[in-house]
Amino acid sequence: MKTKLSVAIICKNEESRIKRCLESVSWVDEIVVVDSGSTDKTLEIVSEFTDKIFINADWPGFGLQKRLAVDKATNNWVLALDSDEVVSEELKNEIVKCLQSADEKTVFRLNRLTYFCNKFIYHSGWHPDKIVRLFNKKHYQYNDASIHESVNCKEAKKIDLKGKLFHYTFESLEKYIDKRNSYAKAWAESQFKKGKKASVIKILFHTLFAFIRHYILRLGVLDGYHGFLISVIQMQYTFNKYNFLRFKHHKTA
Repeated sequence: MKTKLSVAIICKNEESRIKRCLESVSWVDEIVVVDSGSTDKTLEIVSEFTDKIFINADWPGFGLQKRLAVDKATNNWVLALDSDEVVSEELKNEIVKCLQSADEKTVFRLNRLTYFCNKFIYHSGWHPDKIVRLFNKKHYQYNDASIHESVNCKEAKKIDLKGKLFHYTFESLEKYIDKRNSYAKAWAESQFKKGKKASVIKILFHTLFAFIRHYILRLGVLDGYHGFLISVIQMQYTFNKYNFLRFKHHKTA
């Protein structure tokens, strides 16, 4: 490519998945990896693909950690990935083509397709999953959200790419549920700092609506039992995060 591209990845203890991610972007000009303190073979695997490895074990949250990875990139155009994501050949070809004439104030949204419990999920609010991941860091950067981070590019022209970004999420149901609980705690902490509260009515409403939204409104029913499972887990996640927030206030009362 004439336009040089950096890939920015954050990771921690991803020895079982990160190699597939790195192989899928071996064609780019630079791979930057920011590790959060891996204790497995993650860094050994990463070193086979790049020497641009940085350690930041003092976890600042997803937004700031990704911002750090982007800052370490030496090229202006950046493709931000998670270590459990894989760039398809079709997506690679689209990226190579579109960057040749891309305006630096344009951002590109990738269509992520998630593989969950041995099945690709095409509904349930998980697909289409269009997320800004390709952008010019001269103009755009990640926000500082501790979870559900995103690129600050509200006014930017957005172009959707068709090629799939495969997302091989958690290898076991137990790990996925544990991760959702950690997200719920992080969400509650961020809302508590903002002075937000959760009433019983709010907890009940949001919990019930979470199931309805994913299973019915977002067509989880079409994903079969996997859709039902995702909807129940999302309902439990919602119930947990609002209760974590509610009882944080009780502790300080």
